[in-house]
Amino acid sequence: MKVISLNNELLSRLSKYLNDNPNAITINQVNKVIKAGVDEKYALKVLLDEYLEYRYDYTSILFKEDINKYLSNPYYKNISFNNKRKGNWQLKISEYKPYELFVSDNFFIKDEEVLPHIGYFNKPFKYQSVYQNNRLWMSITPNEINTMEKDINDAKGNILVVGLGLGYFQYMTSLKSDVLSIDVVEVDKDIIKLFKNQILPQFDNKYKVNIINDDVYNYFNNNDLSKYDYIYIDIWHDVSDGLTHYLKLKKFEEKYQNTIFRYWIYDSIKYYL
Repeated sequence: MKVISLNNELLSRLSKYLNDNPNAITINQVNKVIKAGVDEKYALKVLLDEYLEYRYDYTSILFKEDINKYLSNPYYKNISFNNKRKGNWQLKISEYKPYELFVSDNFFIKDEEVLPHIGYFNKPFKYQSVYQNNRLWMSITPNEINTMEKDINDAKGNILVVGLGLGYFQYMTSLKSDVLSIDVVEVDKDIIKLFKNQILPQFDNKYKVNIINDDVYNYFNNNDLSKYDYIYIDIWHDVSDGLTHYLKLKKFEEKYQNTIFRYWIYDSIKYYL
């Protein structure tokens, strides 16, 4: 088997850009470069060359997102809320500015290299989000929607979801006729209260959802998980903190071999194993 390499320098520079100043590239800057006779993706490449101080074919990792795909998503269409706060949690309506870059899917392989999937819109895009201590925890954006799509499609029977957030996975699976029940394990009481007050009442099939206030490791160690057909785990921000949790929780698969275990962004985590 050939070794697939991670371009760590590229990932490091992009990560710093996205975390520190994702709005550095503006629509005016892009339009100015486009006037030189190039398309918008190449204009973004030129600007990234400058901002990241790193020469690379950025056109191969940039993807213009179809805004209508996300506007038509059932959660995006049917779940709404105003800015609300409970403890250190806050529900917010956030926005991507035109040409603001963001991670929009799992890593992909090109020429034996593992690369990030960087998306952008060419017009403003508002989306639901939840913050903990002013740090983004979850948002209904291309990244969440795309990285959960396959796991949502595969979910069936009695399922357990670890991690609550905005309840995107729970909402989408609750719409499926082959999903019978959805237990949710969440350790934080404040996000549970926000969810129950602001979001759960808008679920058409809220009767399927049962929220359990517990720590995932305590719950896994003290309950029989064989009652679940499908377990989906999403308690990390990204690969950096997800890898440690994944390695700990994967050990439970040996005990419950008839239960399907899935992990958010596993397709990206696996390249660090």
